[in-house]
Amino acid sequence: MNAINTDKKVQLTYGGLKSSTDTSGADYTIIGIPFDIRTTYRPGTRFGPDGIRRAFSTDSVNEAVGIDTSKYVKGVDYGDLDMWNAEKAYLGSIPQEMKAILETGTIPIVLGGDHSITFPELLAYKDVYGPVSIIHFDSHTDTWGSDTDKEHHDHSTPFRRAIEYDCIDPKTSIQVGMRGGLFEESDFDFANNAGLEHIYAVDIHHMGIEKTAELIREKVGNNKVMVTFDIDFVDPAFAPGTGTPVSCGFTSRQALELIRHALIGLDIVGFDLVEVAPNYDAGGITSILASRIVKEFITCVACKKAGIKEYAKKGMIENV
Repeated sequence: MNAINTDKKVQLTYGGLKSSTDTSGADYTIIGIPFDIRTTYRPGTRFGPDGIRRAFSTDSVNEAVGIDTSKYVKGVDYGDLDMWNAEKAYLGSIPQEMKAILETGTIPIVLGGDHSITFPELLAYKDVYGPVSIIHFDSHTDTWGSDTDKEHHDHSTPFRRAIEYDCIDPKTSIQVGMRGGLFEESDFDFANNAGLEHIYAVDIHHMGIEKTAELIREKVGNNKVMVTFDIDFVDPAFAPGTGTPVSCGFTSRQALELIRHALIGLDIVGFDLVEVAPNYDAGGITSILASRIVKEFITCVACKKAGIKEYAKKGMIENV
């Protein structure tokens, strides 16, 4: 009987990518930030990076776009940032480590974690690129908070803080899918006054995916863009594994089609995917969808490298 070797730890990576902290030669880099101490409802998103990695297979062909991403880009999985002291990491090691990764020229694809992590990420983007545009898919604006307590951070405040710290250009940024409800009629005032446009879910349902994508692309133009995607943009019927699910959202197909129509060809410098909580998942369907969204992000990177400027809706593998 052969003995089992327990000395070597096998590193779980996204899609079987090489595990490496050397990102200098990578077109994109998968990074986990297992952080959920700033949630306001149900915790569990610290398990998101692991759940998303486990859900993904090793295929590289995007049949909808018609491209084999492996022919154009290569990536590595950096692993998870160290969260042993999460409070210290939040405004300390997260922006520092993200800045070092960005400076190598790779495009980060961050797996969260609750949405509060986007603010320290944006601090790093600001240091490297200056204020960037954002495309924010979510059911909530995450611009809550107050002027009197700017040191308060949770997953409902990242974009208020990002505006206050000049991390983003709100006038060339857009929030998409808002439907999370309001405590007061003035809840959107801060975002509106800063020039941060948002598209309500009900309007998307009426005007359709392609028109919504046109508005997004028109808003951000040729600016450098950071894309942040909260999984609760998707209706809980399709993504129940999240801390703050909101009904009347979007199907998996609608989410993927909007990503393709809106993002392909833009000057995207980074992505994150947040609020996946596998402990509330049903049959792993949220993690499976999240892994596919990451694949669409990789497709956007590959399309940029291949000179593909928009989604052609081929529905066949012509470019493979």
